[in-house]
Amino acid sequence: MKPVSEYQKAKRIVRQMRMPKQAARDVGLKAYRADLASGRPDIALKCAKDFGLGDALVTEAATELFLELVRRAQFPKALEIARSYNLAHGGPRAREALLAASKVDYAGGPALEEIRRIARSASEARAETSKAEEAIELIRQAARGRDRDPRVAGRAVFLGDEGEVWLTGDLHGNAENLARFAELADLANHPERVLVVQEIVHSRFITRDDRDLSFVAIMEAIRLMAEHPGQVYYLLGNHDLAVHLDRELVKGGKYLNRYLYRGMAYLYRERYEDVLAAYREFIAGMPAAIFAANGVFMAHSTPKRIFIPELSREYLTEVAPGLPLRKCRAIAALVNGREYSSEAADEFADRLECDVMLCGHTPTHRGYRIRSHRHLILDSQHDKAHYVHFDLSRRYGSAQELAAGLGMLNPEAADVELASEDLM
Repeated sequence: MKPVSEYQKAKRIVRQMRMPKQAARDVGLKAYRADLASGRPDIALKCAKDFGLGDALVTEAATELFLELVRRAQFPKALEIARSYNLAHGGPRAREALLAASKVDYAGGPALEEIRRIARSASEARAETSKAEEAIELIRQAARGRDRDPRVAGRAVFLGDEGEVWLTGDLHGNAENLARFAELADLANHPERVLVVQEIVHSRFITRDDRDLSFVAIMEAIRLMAEHPGQVYYLLGNHDLAVHLDRELVKGGKYLNRYLYRGMAYLYRERYEDVLAAYREFIAGMPAAIFAANGVFMAHSTPKRIFIPELSREYLTEVAPGLPLRKCRAIAALVNGREYSSEAADEFADRLECDVMLCGHTPTHRGYRIRSHRHLILDSQHDKAHYVHFDLSRRYGSAQELAAGLGMLNPEAADVELASEDLM
Protein backbone atom coordinates (compact mmCIF):
# COMPACT_ATOMS: atom_id res chain seq x y z
CA MET A 1 0.00 0.00 0.00
CA LYS A 2 1.38 3.37 -1.08
CA PRO A 3 2.04 5.92 1.67
CA VAL A 4 -0.32 8.89 1.79
CA SER A 5 1.18 11.86 -0.03
CA GLU A 6 1.62 15.27 1.54
CA TYR A 7 -0.78 16.56 -1.12
CA GLN A 8 -3.54 14.23 0.12
CA LYS A 9 -2.87 15.24 3.72
CA ALA A 10 -3.04 18.90 2.77
CA LYS A 11 -6.38 18.45 1.01
CA ARG A 12 -7.80 16.71 4.07
CA ILE A 13 -6.59 19.44 6.46
CA VAL A 14 -7.94 22.26 4.30
CA ARG A 15 -11.32 20.56 3.96
CA GLN A 16 -11.66 19.77 7.65
CA MET A 17 -10.57 23.21 8.85
CA ARG A 18 -12.40 25.10 6.09
CA MET A 19 -9.38 27.27 5.51
CA PRO A 20 -9.60 30.56 3.59
CA LYS A 21 -7.95 30.67 0.16
CA GLN A 22 -4.57 32.14 1.14
CA ALA A 23 -4.10 29.86 4.15
CA ALA A 24 -5.02 26.85 2.01
CA ARG A 25 -2.48 27.94 -0.60
CA ASP A 26 0.26 28.10 2.04
CA VAL A 27 -0.55 24.54 3.16
CA GLY A 28 -0.59 23.40 -0.45
CA LEU A 29 2.79 25.00 -1.10
CA LYS A 30 4.42 23.08 1.77
CA ALA A 31 2.89 19.83 0.49
CA TYR A 32 4.10 20.60 -3.05
CA ARG A 33 7.68 21.07 -1.89
CA ALA A 34 7.62 17.90 0.22
CA ASP A 35 6.21 15.70 -2.55
CA LEU A 36 8.62 17.07 -5.13
CA ALA A 37 11.58 16.54 -2.78
CA SER A 38 10.49 12.93 -2.14
CA GLY A 39 10.61 12.11 -5.84
CA ARG A 40 6.88 12.31 -6.58
CA PRO A 41 6.61 14.92 -9.37
CA ASP A 42 3.28 13.52 -10.58
CA ILE A 43 1.73 14.22 -7.16
CA ALA A 44 3.45 17.61 -6.94
CA LEU A 45 1.97 18.51 -10.33
CA LYS A 46 -1.55 17.70 -9.11
CA CYS A 47 -0.89 19.74 -5.98
CA ALA A 48 0.30 22.79 -7.94
CA LYS A 49 -2.79 22.70 -10.14
CA ASP A 50 -5.37 22.01 -7.41
CA PHE A 51 -4.05 24.65 -5.01
CA GLY A 52 -3.51 27.25 -7.75
CA LEU A 53 0.21 27.63 -7.01
CA GLY A 54 0.93 29.37 -10.32
CA ASP A 55 2.38 28.58 -13.74
CA ALA A 56 6.01 28.56 -12.58
CA LEU A 57 5.46 25.72 -10.09
CA VAL A 58 3.25 23.81 -12.50
CA THR A 59 6.06 23.99 -15.08
CA GLU A 60 8.64 22.98 -12.47
CA ALA A 61 6.70 19.84 -11.53
CA ALA A 62 5.89 19.02 -15.17
CA THR A 63 9.59 19.29 -16.03
CA GLU A 64 10.59 16.88 -13.26
CA LEU A 65 7.84 14.47 -14.29
CA PHE A 66 9.00 14.67 -17.91
CA LEU A 67 12.57 13.81 -16.88
CA GLU A 68 11.37 10.89 -14.75
CA LEU A 69 9.37 9.46 -17.66
CA VAL A 70 12.38 9.82 -19.98
CA ARG A 71 14.55 7.98 -17.45
CA ARG A 72 11.99 5.15 -17.52
CA ALA A 73 12.01 5.24 -21.36
CA GLN A 74 8.29 6.04 -21.33
CA PHE A 75 8.65 8.39 -24.29
CA PRO A 76 4.99 8.63 -25.38
CA LYS A 77 3.98 9.75 -21.87
CA ALA A 78 6.96 12.11 -21.69
CA LEU A 79 5.93 13.60 -25.04
CA GLU A 80 2.39 14.12 -23.76
CA ILE A 81 3.74 16.07 -20.76
CA ALA A 82 6.05 18.17 -22.96
CA ARG A 83 3.17 19.11 -25.22
CA SER A 84 0.53 19.59 -22.53
CA TYR A 85 2.68 21.94 -20.47
CA ASN A 86 4.46 23.67 -23.38
CA LEU A 87 7.90 22.90 -22.02
CA ALA A 88 9.56 24.37 -25.12
CA HIS A 89 8.57 27.78 -23.73
CA GLY A 90 8.77 26.88 -20.05
CA GLY A 91 11.98 28.63 -19.12
CA PRO A 92 15.65 27.59 -18.84
CA ARG A 93 15.14 24.47 -16.69
CA ALA A 94 12.43 23.08 -18.97
CA ARG A 95 14.54 23.73 -22.07
CA GLU A 96 17.53 22.04 -20.45
CA ALA A 97 15.35 19.01 -19.74
CA LEU A 98 14.21 18.81 -23.35
CA LEU A 99 17.78 19.15 -24.59
CA ALA A 100 18.95 16.38 -22.25
CA ALA A 101 16.11 14.10 -23.41
CA SER A 102 16.91 14.77 -27.06
CA LYS A 103 20.42 13.37 -26.52
CA VAL A 104 19.20 10.04 -25.14
CA ASP A 105 20.81 7.22 -27.14
CA TYR A 106 17.78 4.98 -27.38
CA ALA A 107 15.50 3.68 -30.11
CA GLY A 108 12.51 5.52 -28.80
CA GLY A 109 10.49 5.54 -32.01
CA PRO A 110 8.30 8.44 -33.18
CA ALA A 111 7.74 9.81 -29.68
CA LEU A 112 11.44 10.35 -29.02
CA GLU A 113 11.89 11.88 -32.47
CA GLU A 114 9.09 14.33 -31.68
CA ILE A 115 10.76 15.16 -28.33
CA ARG A 116 13.95 15.93 -30.28
CA ARG A 117 11.98 18.21 -32.61
CA ILE A 118 10.47 20.04 -29.62
CA ALA A 119 13.97 20.40 -28.16
CA ARG A 120 15.12 22.09 -31.38
CA SER A 121 12.13 24.41 -31.14
CA ALA A 122 13.08 25.19 -27.54
CA SER A 123 16.58 26.09 -28.68
CA GLU A 124 15.12 28.47 -31.26
CA ALA A 125 12.88 29.98 -28.58
CA ARG A 126 15.95 30.60 -26.43
CA ALA A 127 17.52 32.46 -29.35
CA GLU A 128 14.35 34.54 -29.72
CA THR A 129 14.47 35.31 -25.99
CA SER A 130 18.03 36.57 -26.45
CA LYS A 131 16.83 38.77 -29.31
CA ALA A 132 14.07 40.14 -27.09
CA GLU A 133 16.54 41.01 -24.36
CA GLU A 134 18.75 42.78 -26.91
CA ALA A 135 15.75 44.73 -28.22
CA ILE A 136 14.67 45.79 -24.73
CA GLU A 137 18.18 46.96 -23.85
CA LEU A 138 18.49 48.89 -27.14
CA ILE A 139 15.14 50.61 -26.53
CA ARG A 140 16.23 51.59 -23.03
CA GLN A 141 19.62 52.78 -24.27
CA ALA A 142 17.96 55.06 -26.82
CA ALA A 143 15.59 56.37 -24.15
CA ARG A 144 18.50 57.08 -21.77
CA GLY A 145 20.28 59.04 -24.48
CA ARG A 146 17.12 61.05 -25.12
CA ASP A 147 16.68 61.73 -21.40
CA ARG A 148 20.23 63.13 -21.18
CA ASP A 149 19.89 65.27 -24.32
CA PRO A 150 20.12 68.99 -23.38
CA ARG A 151 17.98 69.89 -26.41
CA VAL A 152 15.01 67.95 -25.00
CA ALA A 153 12.73 69.91 -22.69
CA GLY A 154 9.65 68.00 -21.56
CA ARG A 155 7.74 66.91 -24.64
CA ALA A 156 9.60 69.22 -27.02
CA VAL A 157 13.03 69.53 -28.63
CA PHE A 158 14.75 72.89 -29.20
CA LEU A 159 17.38 73.16 -31.94
CA GLY A 160 19.86 76.01 -32.22
CA ASP A 161 20.96 78.02 -35.24
CA GLU A 162 23.79 75.78 -36.44
CA GLY A 163 23.74 72.62 -38.52
CA GLU A 164 21.14 70.94 -40.72
CA VAL A 165 17.89 69.02 -40.26
CA TRP A 166 16.90 66.03 -42.41
CA LEU A 167 13.27 64.97 -41.94
CA THR A 168 10.99 62.25 -43.30
CA GLY A 169 7.25 61.94 -43.34
CA ASP A 170 5.42 58.79 -42.22
CA LEU A 171 7.41 55.61 -42.91
CA HIS A 172 4.86 52.95 -41.83
CA GLY A 173 7.17 49.97 -41.69
CA ASN A 174 9.22 50.80 -44.78
CA ALA A 175 12.65 49.66 -43.59
CA GLU A 176 14.15 50.15 -47.06
CA ASN A 177 13.20 53.82 -47.17
CA LEU A 178 14.51 54.33 -43.65
CA ALA A 179 17.83 52.73 -44.64
CA ARG A 180 18.10 54.97 -47.71
CA PHE A 181 17.32 58.03 -45.62
CA ALA A 182 19.97 57.15 -43.02
CA GLU A 183 22.50 56.51 -45.78
CA LEU A 184 21.80 59.90 -47.37
CA ALA A 185 22.01 61.75 -44.04
CA ASP A 186 25.34 60.00 -43.28
CA LEU A 187 25.32 61.05 -39.64
CA ALA A 188 28.65 59.44 -38.78
CA ASN A 189 30.45 61.79 -41.16
CA HIS A 190 28.23 64.82 -40.50
CA PRO A 191 27.94 65.43 -36.75
CA GLU A 192 26.25 68.77 -37.42
CA ARG A 193 23.21 67.03 -38.96
CA VAL A 194 19.99 66.14 -37.16
CA LEU A 195 17.76 63.37 -38.48
CA VAL A 196 14.02 63.36 -37.69
CA VAL A 197 11.78 60.34 -38.33
CA GLN A 198 8.11 59.75 -37.60
CA GLU A 199 5.32 57.19 -37.61
CA ILE A 200 7.16 53.99 -38.43
CA VAL A 201 4.66 51.72 -36.68
CA HIS A 202 1.90 49.91 -38.65
CA SER A 203 3.09 48.69 -42.01
CA ARG A 204 1.30 49.50 -45.25
CA PHE A 205 1.38 45.81 -46.12
CA ILE A 206 0.31 42.89 -43.93
CA THR A 207 1.57 39.33 -44.44
CA ARG A 208 -0.87 36.66 -45.61
CA ASP A 209 -1.06 35.29 -42.09
CA ASP A 210 -2.08 38.73 -40.75
CA ARG A 211 1.25 39.84 -39.31
CA ASP A 212 2.61 43.38 -39.33
CA LEU A 213 6.42 43.36 -39.24
CA SER A 214 6.91 47.12 -38.94
CA PHE A 215 8.73 46.57 -35.65
CA VAL A 216 11.80 45.61 -37.69
CA ALA A 217 11.96 49.19 -39.03
CA ILE A 218 11.10 50.64 -35.61
CA MET A 219 14.10 48.90 -34.09
CA GLU A 220 16.35 50.22 -36.86
CA ALA A 221 15.26 53.78 -36.02
CA ILE A 222 15.85 53.12 -32.33
CA ARG A 223 19.27 51.70 -33.18
CA LEU A 224 20.09 54.95 -35.00
CA MET A 225 19.05 56.88 -31.89
CA ALA A 226 21.27 54.74 -29.67
CA GLU A 227 24.25 55.01 -32.01
CA HIS A 228 23.87 58.77 -32.61
CA PRO A 229 22.55 60.33 -29.40
CA GLY A 230 21.51 63.94 -29.89
CA GLN A 231 21.37 63.54 -33.66
CA VAL A 232 18.22 61.42 -34.15
CA TYR A 233 14.73 62.38 -32.99
CA TYR A 234 11.69 60.12 -33.25
CA LEU A 235 8.52 62.24 -33.30
CA LEU A 236 5.30 61.08 -31.67
CA GLY A 237 2.54 60.22 -34.16
CA ASN A 238 -1.10 59.28 -33.78
CA HIS A 239 -0.33 55.60 -34.50
CA ASP A 240 2.37 55.58 -31.82
CA LEU A 241 -0.13 57.07 -29.40
CA ALA A 242 -2.65 54.33 -30.26
CA VAL A 243 -0.08 51.63 -29.50
CA HIS A 244 0.89 53.31 -26.23
CA LEU A 245 -2.74 53.47 -25.13
CA ASP A 246 -3.59 50.04 -26.63
CA ARG A 247 -6.39 51.62 -28.66
CA GLU A 248 -7.18 49.66 -31.78
CA LEU A 249 -6.98 51.41 -35.15
CA VAL A 250 -8.95 49.92 -38.04
CA LYS A 251 -8.07 51.08 -41.55
CA GLY A 252 -9.51 49.46 -44.63
CA GLY A 253 -10.62 46.45 -42.61
CA LYS A 254 -7.13 46.02 -41.11
CA TYR A 255 -6.84 45.75 -37.33
CA LEU A 256 -3.52 47.53 -37.04
CA ASN A 257 -2.55 46.89 -33.41
CA ARG A 258 -3.73 43.28 -33.57
CA TYR A 259 -1.54 42.64 -36.61
CA LEU A 260 1.40 44.47 -35.01
CA TYR A 261 1.23 42.30 -31.89
CA ARG A 262 1.12 39.16 -34.02
CA GLY A 263 4.20 40.37 -35.86
CA MET A 264 6.01 41.05 -32.59
CA ALA A 265 5.05 37.59 -31.30
CA TYR A 266 6.57 36.13 -34.48
CA LEU A 267 9.80 38.08 -33.88
CA TYR A 268 10.15 37.60 -30.12
CA ARG A 269 8.03 34.55 -29.25
CA GLU A 270 6.95 34.41 -25.60
CA ARG A 271 8.94 37.57 -24.78
CA TYR A 272 7.05 39.84 -27.18
CA GLU A 273 4.92 41.35 -24.41
CA ASP A 274 8.09 42.39 -22.57
CA VAL A 275 9.39 44.08 -25.73
CA LEU A 276 6.00 45.71 -26.25
CA ALA A 277 6.03 47.05 -22.68
CA ALA A 278 9.49 48.57 -23.22
CA TYR A 279 8.33 50.11 -26.50
CA ARG A 280 5.23 51.60 -24.88
CA GLU A 281 7.44 53.15 -22.21
CA PHE A 282 9.65 54.53 -24.99
CA ILE A 283 6.61 56.07 -26.69
CA ALA A 284 5.67 57.76 -23.41
CA GLY A 285 8.84 59.86 -23.71
CA MET A 286 8.66 60.66 -27.43
CA PRO A 287 8.81 64.39 -28.21
CA ALA A 288 5.61 65.75 -29.73
CA ALA A 289 7.22 68.81 -31.30
CA ILE A 290 10.59 70.15 -32.45
CA PHE A 291 11.31 73.89 -32.52
CA ALA A 292 14.18 75.25 -34.58
CA ALA A 293 15.63 78.67 -33.76
CA ASN A 294 15.07 79.73 -37.38
CA GLY A 295 11.27 79.49 -37.00
CA VAL A 296 10.70 75.99 -38.44
CA PHE A 297 8.29 73.89 -36.37
CA MET A 298 8.21 70.08 -36.76
CA ALA A 299 5.43 67.82 -35.54
CA HIS A 300 3.41 64.91 -36.85
CA SER A 301 0.58 67.31 -37.66
CA THR A 302 -1.09 70.51 -36.46
CA PRO A 303 -4.41 70.55 -34.57
CA LYS A 304 -7.88 71.56 -35.55
CA ARG A 305 -8.40 75.23 -34.91
CA ILE A 306 -10.57 74.71 -31.83
CA PHE A 307 -7.60 73.09 -30.00
CA ILE A 308 -4.94 75.67 -30.88
CA PRO A 309 -5.48 77.75 -27.69
CA GLU A 310 -4.62 74.67 -25.59
CA LEU A 311 -1.12 74.40 -27.06
CA SER A 312 1.91 76.51 -26.28
CA ARG A 313 5.61 76.15 -25.66
CA GLU A 314 4.89 76.34 -21.94
CA TYR A 315 2.33 73.51 -22.20
CA LEU A 316 4.80 71.25 -24.00
CA THR A 317 7.73 71.94 -21.68
CA GLU A 318 6.11 72.44 -18.27
CA VAL A 319 2.54 71.11 -18.15
CA ALA A 320 2.47 68.03 -20.39
CA PRO A 321 5.63 66.40 -18.95
CA GLY A 322 3.85 66.04 -15.61
CA LEU A 323 0.92 64.20 -17.16
CA PRO A 324 0.62 60.70 -18.61
CA LEU A 325 0.06 60.74 -22.35
CA ARG A 326 -3.52 59.54 -21.96
CA LYS A 327 -4.34 62.83 -20.20
CA CYS A 328 -2.58 65.10 -22.72
CA ARG A 329 -5.61 66.10 -24.76
CA ALA A 330 -3.76 68.88 -26.53
CA ILE A 331 -1.01 66.51 -27.68
CA ALA A 332 -3.61 64.05 -28.98
CA ALA A 333 -5.13 66.97 -30.90
CA LEU A 334 -1.70 67.90 -32.24
CA VAL A 335 -0.86 64.45 -33.63
CA ASN A 336 -4.38 63.69 -34.91
CA GLY A 337 -5.42 67.02 -36.36
CA ARG A 338 -5.67 68.04 -39.99
CA GLU A 339 -6.60 71.66 -40.53
CA TYR A 340 -4.57 73.50 -43.11
CA SER A 341 -6.49 76.68 -43.78
CA SER A 342 -4.47 79.90 -43.97
CA GLU A 343 -6.34 81.28 -40.96
CA ALA A 344 -5.58 78.20 -38.82
CA ALA A 345 -1.95 78.20 -39.99
CA ASP A 346 -1.48 81.85 -39.03
CA GLU A 347 -3.14 81.36 -35.65
CA PHE A 348 -1.04 78.28 -34.90
CA ALA A 349 2.19 80.01 -35.97
CA ASP A 350 1.42 82.94 -33.69
CA ARG A 351 0.52 80.69 -30.78
CA LEU A 352 3.62 78.45 -31.08
CA GLU A 353 5.98 81.28 -32.12
CA CYS A 354 7.08 79.80 -35.43
CA ASP A 355 7.00 80.68 -39.13
CA VAL A 356 6.51 77.44 -41.05
CA MET A 357 5.43 73.88 -40.18
CA LEU A 358 6.87 70.56 -41.37
CA CYS A 359 4.44 67.65 -40.85
CA GLY A 360 3.55 64.12 -41.88
CA HIS A 361 0.20 62.44 -41.11
CA THR A 362 -1.58 63.32 -44.37
CA PRO A 363 -0.89 60.75 -47.11
CA THR A 364 0.02 61.98 -50.55
CA HIS A 365 0.97 59.79 -53.51
CA ARG A 366 3.27 62.52 -54.75
CA GLY A 367 5.36 62.25 -51.58
CA TYR A 368 4.90 65.85 -50.50
CA ARG A 369 2.28 68.58 -50.56
CA ILE A 370 2.18 72.28 -49.74
CA ARG A 371 -1.11 72.59 -47.86
CA SER A 372 -0.92 76.25 -46.86
CA HIS A 373 1.59 79.05 -47.14
CA ARG A 374 3.04 77.66 -43.87
CA HIS A 375 2.47 73.88 -44.17
CA LEU A 376 4.81 71.47 -45.97
CA ILE A 377 3.53 67.88 -45.70
CA LEU A 378 5.83 64.91 -46.29
CA ASP A 379 4.97 61.27 -47.01
CA SER A 380 7.79 58.69 -46.93
CA GLN A 381 5.99 55.34 -46.84
CA HIS A 382 5.92 54.39 -50.53
CA ASP A 383 8.07 54.37 -53.66
CA LYS A 384 7.62 58.10 -54.28
CA ALA A 385 8.72 58.89 -50.73
CA HIS A 386 10.17 62.34 -50.11
CA TYR A 387 12.32 63.88 -47.41
CA VAL A 388 13.43 67.46 -46.80
CA HIS A 389 16.62 68.97 -45.48
CA PHE A 390 17.20 72.55 -44.47
CA ASP A 391 19.83 74.79 -42.91
CA LEU A 392 19.29 75.83 -39.30
CA SER A 393 21.16 79.11 -39.82
CA ARG A 394 18.71 80.31 -42.48
CA ARG A 395 15.23 81.81 -42.02
CA TYR A 396 12.41 80.41 -44.17
CA GLY A 397 9.45 82.64 -44.84
CA SER A 398 7.10 80.09 -46.42
CA ALA A 399 6.50 76.41 -47.07
CA GLN A 400 7.45 77.05 -50.68
CA GLU A 401 10.92 78.17 -49.60
CA LEU A 402 11.35 75.06 -47.46
CA ALA A 403 10.28 72.89 -50.40
CA ALA A 404 13.53 73.82 -52.16
CA GLY A 405 15.17 71.25 -49.88
CA LEU A 406 12.93 68.35 -50.94
CA GLY A 407 14.44 65.14 -52.25
CA MET A 408 13.19 61.72 -53.36
CA LEU A 409 14.36 58.66 -51.51
CA ASN A 410 13.96 56.61 -54.70
CA PRO A 411 14.58 58.92 -57.69
CA GLU A 412 14.28 55.97 -60.07
CA ALA A 413 10.63 55.53 -58.99
CA ALA A 414 9.51 58.96 -60.21
CA ASP A 415 7.16 57.45 -62.81
CA VAL A 416 5.85 54.54 -60.70
CA GLU A 417 2.08 54.23 -60.26
CA LEU A 418 1.20 53.60 -56.62
CA ALA A 419 -1.42 51.35 -55.06
CA SER A 420 -3.75 53.07 -52.62
CA GLU A 421 -2.30 51.63 -49.42
CA ASP A 422 -1.47 54.79 -47.49
CA LEU A 423 -2.31 54.81 -43.77
CA MET A 424 -3.88 57.78 -42.07
